[in-house]
Amino acid sequence: MAEIYNTAAGARSFNVSIENKVELPEIDLFAQAGHDGFFTHRVENIRVTDGTLNITLQSLVDNATLAGFEIYSADGKLDTSVPEPQPNNCSGYVGITYDDGPSGNTNAFVNALKSANLVPVTFFVNGSNIGNNTAAIKAMLTVGAVESHGFNHNDMGSYSAAQVTDQLSRNNQAIQNAGAPKPTVFRPPYGTVNNTVRQAASALGLVTVTWDVDSQDWNGASTANIVAANGRLQNGQVILMHENQANSLSAIPQIAANLKSRGLCPGKLDPNTGRAVAP
Repeated sequence: MAEIYNTAAGARSFNVSIENKVELPEIDLFAQAGHDGFFTHRVENIRVTDGTLNITLQSLVDNATLAGFEIYSADGKLDTSVPEPQPNNCSGYVGITYDDGPSGNTNAFVNALKSANLVPVTFFVNGSNIGNNTAAIKAMLTVGAVESHGFNHNDMGSYSAAQVTDQLSRNNQAIQNAGAPKPTVFRPPYGTVNNTVRQAASALGLVTVTWDVDSQDWNGASTANIVAANGRLQNGQVILMHENQANSLSAIPQIAANLKSRGLCPGKLDPNTGRAVAP
């Protein structure tokens, strides 16, 4: 870091945090190294458990500044060890799911889910929404799984097997091109499903699922009503919510608190049954 603009102490001050821990509080670069002088700080034994190293600058006076950083491993190797599992009080698992992404809300959802520890969740995405936004898919993977919602958000009730196969194959490819694993679960848009849809999905290795509880967020449900809908979930059940709905975003902290109070935890969707199971 370097102070290349200000010529006196006290003109710039900021905090530097790594993995949500303040490592440099109220740093004043001029006070440390003068004008155009360089200041370096080394932090060791940082453990990343969610796949993302978070370095945060918080401005106090003027704007925070960072000239560069280096990430290294003491032995030159990636640490793939798994932390010891922590005890939990889960009496059951439920499927927290969001359709229709990625959207402009993706990062907000991911951050809210992390903050509330409402993970893992399942995102059912449309390939037509991915485009060049592969970063959104990678962000989703830090809090759960990315599964198929069809390439376009089309009702497939009258589709032929070939048409369904085309929609699902294109979506699988778009999701994989964005860096996610090949989907194993498919949720048909609008919940429209018949034997043709199920068989075409099954031929591609996808189990077809809908939902047990509809949050009605797509229909203007309030945040309180969305929270109440999640409160009806029982062990193994799955709820329908949408990533493009602001009220579902606002509901995340309360959903997490209510599930915890009932001894329920978010789970993954079983690729054989589509039911929520332990992660």
